[in-house]
Amino acid sequence: MSLRIPFAVAASIALSSPLAAQSLASRITASDGVVQIVYPSRPSACGDGQSFIGNLLGNDHFYSGDATWSGRNGWSTRQCIHGPARVVATVVGGEVTRLRAYVGPVPASATDVRTIGVSAAEASGWIGDVLLRGTTRVASDAILPLILAEGPEPWPLLLKVARDDNRPRDLRRNVMMWLSNGVSEHLGLADADDGSSDDDQMRNQAIYVLSQRSKSESVPQLIEIARSVKHPSARKTAIYWLGQSGDARAVDVYAELLGLR
Repeated sequence: MSLRIPFAVAASIALSSPLAAQSLASRITASDGVVQIVYPSRPSACGDGQSFIGNLLGNDHFYSGDATWSGRNGWSTRQCIHGPARVVATVVGGEVTRLRAYVGPVPASATDVRTIGVSAAEASGWIGDVLLRGTTRVASDAILPLILAEGPEPWPLLLKVARDDNRPRDLRRNVMMWLSNGVSEHLGLADADDGSSDDDQMRNQAIYVLSQRSKSESVPQLIEIARSVKHPSARKTAIYWLGQSGDARAVDVYAELLGLR
């Protein structure tokens, strides 16, 4: 999948997105309470609209509130329906203090919950602004709904945040976790752990042990494995732990593997 946008289109987005984001932001924060923003989701995503999200970035992961489940247990038996993305914002004192993301059928909402329907581009513009300028918690909350939006991939913006030393360290670490998933999907490694052998598990454990050593020793080796090792599961594992190293070189490797500069 190409991540390049024609210059004319990119210029149009650059000129219009800030104004659209400001307009949507003012609508969201017009009054305190709960407001839900509904927008088109990426074609692969599905969910029940209330408690979980599945098939995101090629993984059978399910998200509900602050928790994450993976695997093929009880959650995988629940109906997963493609539908719009929905981000529920809590507004206090004219500021967004919490975001929660959902995908699938939009349930009936309480009478005191405002609903705003927007395009994916409008939603991405506003959510991206929250990611760039919001507090650590709210900016971290913004990553998932940004990834869920239909349209251009969010990786260039996440790379920008990961490279910004002025943003909180915890936020950048969270961004790198999501970027590792994006890199793995881009390289066709999202399901690399399915049916992994004992040898795969041993390699993955060895990579974890390597990741716990000093950066001077671990990072160069993790970079080499992430770039070129032939075992998909080991490569995916190295990509993840490289991002969690906190080393600035990891961002450039991620950009390289995504075909971005």
